[in-house]
Amino acid sequence: MLDQKITAHALNMSPVGVVLYDDNDKIQWLNQVMSEFLAMPADQLIGLSSAELSSQYLDSFADHPDLWKVSNMVSRQNRWLISLDTPPDTDAVSNNIRYYVDVTEIMKLKADVRSLQDQLDNNSTADTLTGLLNKRSLLQSLEPQVSRSRRYNNPLTLIVMQVDGFDVHSNEQKPAIDQALTAVSFYLRDQMRWVDLVGRTADNEFTLILPETRLSDANILVEKINTRLGKLSLPETPEITISVNVKFGIAEWEKGDDTSLLLRKAKNNLSSFSEETTA
Repeated sequence: MLDQKITAHALNMSPVGVVLYDDNDKIQWLNQVMSEFLAMPADQLIGLSSAELSSQYLDSFADHPDLWKVSNMVSRQNRWLISLDTPPDTDAVSNNIRYYVDVTEIMKLKADVRSLQDQLDNNSTADTLTGLLNKRSLLQSLEPQVSRSRRYNNPLTLIVMQVDGFDVHSNEQKPAIDQALTAVSFYLRDQMRWVDLVGRTADNEFTLILPETRLSDANILVEKINTRLGKLSLPETPEITISVNVKFGIAEWEKGDDTSLLLRKAKNNLSSFSEETTA
């Protein structure tokens, strides 16, 4: 059997916080590390119940009951702890022991990763599914085009295209909507001139910016796109063809239009393609 002094010394030197409770759930002893974790002298903690310790010195989280933030830290540096109970199959004496592991550095790393991911998302110009411009990037690209039309009175047309669904042309199992959207994006990218811009601006929505393009020419392009989408092969399984059901909204820039107004006009014109669309 280990000497009690040796055991106490070992627990006191442990890098893990250790708290011993008596049979009445009162703190009987805690090691130096736990005292440092809580930034409180041990004699002010002795005699507290586990509930009092939690309510006075530790902030809990409903979605992670074993995670704690030390609530009385005077510095700006938060300290985070994970509590570990003794396994239930151990003896009764051991059940009066609770351990606390400092996970502050891990939480800081997680926060840094989230921050970096947010920065990447904010700086990204591409839609993750299709590789086309994302909404933020496309709207940023539209602004100088509108400014150029406003300054030089150059033609500019916007097409908003919404995918309402698709039908499979064979007995094959219906592919996922993501596969259909990817097929549409590949086709649109192939149809664009080098000056044109195309982006995915919502889950099932694509927006095309056509500089130096009149409404009549945009209508011809819409007719071509609509015809091609009537039988479109999937990129990864070209033997499967689908009919993509879409709505188009077309708007040509006019004096007084800003970016928001031009986009709103295009969305207000959304309708299923028909001969009347191009009239």
